Amino acid sequence: MKKRTKKILIISLIALLGIVFIFSKATRISPIALGIHNETYTPIFSDEAIKGYDPITYLTEQKAVAGDKTYSYEWNNANWSFSSEENKNLFIAQPEKYAPQYGGYCALAVSRGITAFISPESFEIVDDKLYLFADDAAHKKWKIDQVENLKKSDANWK
Repeated sequence: MKKRTKKILIISLIALLGIVFIFSKATRISPIALGIHNETYTPIFSDEAIKGYDPITYLTEQKAVAGDKTYSYEWNNANWSFSSEENKNLFIAQPEKYAPQYGGYCALAVSRGITAFISPESFEIVDDKLYLFADDAAHKKWKIDQVENLKKSDANWK
């Protein structure tokens, strides 16, 4: 192989690896085993957990409700927003009870050994725990074998 061809090949490989790295950071999709994900899912260029939705209302009202930055609290390297002062205080008292499982990453993705973004509107409550999903299609796939997916997710997240 010519010297020039090797040089082009090496530069191309480095560029490809750079693109993969940038994509994984931008979409928050990465293998869990690499440990390069944040503790709590936040969108790129934001520090908002659950994209600014109130974690309390999922469990108390069984619905996704946008939080208000007036009622915010920093926990686990993310900014959590709430729809009321009461909800904020509930979270402060027991954040592990109300925070979504797997750092707020998509539960289906975690069952497959990766982290992925979420849609706050796509969620499931199981045994008083909040699970979030990338979208409704991911949620439906997860529910097909929910028990097995929970086992896989728990094992992968440890």
